[in-house]
Amino acid sequence: MKLNVIAQPTASEHDVLSKVIVVEHDAQTLAALKSFFEECKLVGYRASPESAPSILGANIDLGAIFLSETDSNGRDCFTLVKALHMARPDLPVFMRLAPGHAPDDLPEEVSKALTGVYASGDYAYVKELIETYLFSRHYPSEFVSEIKAMTLAGVQASFKGMQVEVEQPYIVKDKLIYGELFSLIPLESNWCRGYMMLQTEEQKILDIIRAKKTSVHTPEPTFLHVNAVLGELSNMVWGSFKNRYGLKSLQEGLGQVRVEIPIIVNHMRKYISFGSDDPQLCFKFTVTDPDGKLDSSVLYQKFIFSLDWAPEKYDESNQNVNELVSSGELELF
Repeated sequence: MKLNVIAQPTASEHDVLSKVIVVEHDAQTLAALKSFFEECKLVGYRASPESAPSILGANIDLGAIFLSETDSNGRDCFTLVKALHMARPDLPVFMRLAPGHAPDDLPEEVSKALTGVYASGDYAYVKELIETYLFSRHYPSEFVSEIKAMTLAGVQASFKGMQVEVEQPYIVKDKLIYGELFSLIPLESNWCRGYMMLQTEEQKILDIIRAKKTSVHTPEPTFLHVNAVLGELSNMVWGSFKNRYGLKSLQEGLGQVRVEIPIIVNHMRKYISFGSDDPQLCFKFTVTDPDGKLDSSVLYQKFIFSLDWAPEKYDESNQNVNELVSSGELELF
């Protein structure tokens, strides 16, 4: 499904963006949103009231939904608000109020489905909403760069002779699972604790295995071999993470109660929850056959640090390493 891009911010390759859907008919508001989104590192995709529900069903990597209280004919969009919220209750929905209207003028069931409302032109408040619900978590750019490099090396090693491309890193608020298969592995250091998740489609990875472009060589590969490839890739990234950031010593936790949060998976709805509404860091890797004989395969990588996240300690750790390098105690090679 093709979407009309209304805002594409200029960003370095390690800036973290977020993708949002916009259901808006007013030309002046659209022009203002374009400039505002680019300033706030939001990629805006425009949708009509009729197409918005189907777009939500086709895209998993979204941060929020923006829409106006009324459509181009002056009719309210309350039914649409409730439908969007029902389809994706994990996504924040921000509504631009009609001129002269106040939040109290909205029906109660509509207000409950909205994350925030704003008056036309009040982008200072919209920025507060974005910082609260989308960018409430800071991911240091150097950390983003390192994670991207670690995973890219792992994907290239896993799929031999294939081209690998990675998109701009972005923030997601949804909790949907892409494809039929995902791996989950804990990540932990002295400044973070959570999970890494890889999601993909089974059949396309199976085709790559059959083409002998992985470490698996068997005349009749099955889904078990797909599991092995994804598991090996997860272990490679985990190993790189461990080598770069270290793991917490088991001794640190002795005598202490460690916080744990249940992970809930709803297979029918392709939904997974880690017990937190914190925004997740996401990378999208596309694996392509340079000979054009195989369909492209997509891997989504998400980082969910729902148990501990202290990026200021990461910055301190990097500073200590830099000081050791400067003093000559550590040598880069």
